[in-house]
Amino acid sequence: SRPRGGADPAAAAAPGSISAQTQRPRALLSVESPQTPALLENTASSVRRALFSLGRDMQTSTTAALGALAAAVGFRIYRYATRAESPAEEVAAKAAAKPTLYEQQEAELQHFSGLLFGGSLTNTCIEWGARAAIIALGVANPGGLFTPRSGCQGLVEVGLWMCAMSVFNRGYNSFLEYAYARNPQYRTQPPLEHALRQECDLVGRELSDLKAQDLHDRMTLILDALTTTALMAINPGFFPGRGGVQHGVVERGVRLLLHQYTIAFTMYWAHRAGHVTPFKWHNIHGAHHQATHPLSRVTYQAHCWDNWMNQLYGHTFAQYLMPLDHTTFYVCYFLRIMESLEKHSGLSCHLNFAHNLQRFLPYSQMPHHHDLHHEGSKRCNFTFSAGGGLWDAAFGTRKAGRAQYVKEQATTYDLKMIAKGVSSTVEQEQAKAAAIAVVADGEEITLGELALHKSAASRWVAIGGGVYDVTEYMREHPGGEKVLADVAGGDATGGYEDVGH
Repeated sequence: SRPRGGADPAAAAAPGSISAQTQRPRALLSVESPQTPALLENTASSVRRALFSLGRDMQTSTTAALGALAAAVGFRIYRYATRAESPAEEVAAKAAAKPTLYEQQEAELQHFSGLLFGGSLTNTCIEWGARAAIIALGVANPGGLFTPRSGCQGLVEVGLWMCAMSVFNRGYNSFLEYAYARNPQYRTQPPLEHALRQECDLVGRELSDLKAQDLHDRMTLILDALTTTALMAINPGFFPGRGGVQHGVVERGVRLLLHQYTIAFTMYWAHRAGHVTPFKWHNIHGAHHQATHPLSRVTYQAHCWDNWMNQLYGHTFAQYLMPLDHTTFYVCYFLRIMESLEKHSGLSCHLNFAHNLQRFLPYSQMPHHHDLHHEGSKRCNFTFSAGGGLWDAAFGTRKAGRAQYVKEQATTYDLKMIAKGVSSTVEQEQAKAAAIAVVADGEEITLGELALHKSAASRWVAIGGGVYDVTEYMREHPGGEKVLADVAGGDATGGYEDVGH
């Protein structure tokens, strides 16, 4: 830098002497360095452009999501402020009341719940910390490895969009769970009594399942951030920018539809493999199906590798095969968030906005289809497809779901299936009828005799006054072996009717 007098340093130095400028060690980013203002200005300009672009696209959906988030945060702060005077008193009060996990979650549904990822503050900090790290990496690395191609997004904008999607995810989840609590008439399943009442939650998971899920949630968040960063490094043009290619309205609509069907195709086979491949079912995908009658909170609660593979098979492959422009890219992302949360919401009604938008598509499916899929186990090999149900129809796994019980949500194709007698309920009735009757007509069996047959060697159940030997049928039961094992040796009529057989 020049002396205050403005004289040239070279002229000021005596012949043969060392310039004062060269005597001072030069800092890499000195506040006096002439490169610093330009670097700071470029960085600030980049952040301003990204924020301006983000703000113009979010519109009312993000505003609504932020409102729901603020309401949830306010409620949790209120709950924290009004807790017991000391942690010891709070623990003592809870121990005295001894509410079950089921009862605690039932009470939580009376307000906006699901704010935190799995209810864990640690995981929420990891989620937002990972997004902040992506933004910081973009700010600190202008012109480096993560420099986007012309017309594409940089890490700062991608990170900001990830923050917006997290907010929207939490807000829409809270809306769906609030709707579930306030509209029992639209629920796809009646509340079920759980055998492990003290250690079972609203969606049928045991306490040990929830503890294992907490780690998977954490790894999912980390893998999500790493995958996004890797995509930027490997292919800087993956995320389309506002200055890139812009399609016309008609082309956007066609591309969005084909993009959704591409996602559905890759996800269909990945999902189906998770059911029919023993290793993947027992070690990966089965974790997601611990929720037998789900709420929207369990949408992304799966094995971390399951979530990561879905990220690759879904949006990543589809963007390579059917590229979208900037606006349509994020419209697709937000629609997918809505669709995924809705099909796990336990509701099937007019409040499922994303599903009702696609009802005009052939073979379209509603949340009640996926709900029935979750009720079963490995052998509930139907309704795998997302976004329309085309691939389920094409490959023979399209069922009518619970259309006969939520008739206002039955699609045209559901009604045709019911009329032809091929609905899932009819198939389950036929499967039950195939079980071997233990006694002939007119004979009777006592409850004492029935109770003797509950071991793996011989399992009998009573349904509607009849007694059936289900020993050989266990592995074929769409709801899984455990369901029949729990009711073996007793009367299962109530449970059989509760789940809508």
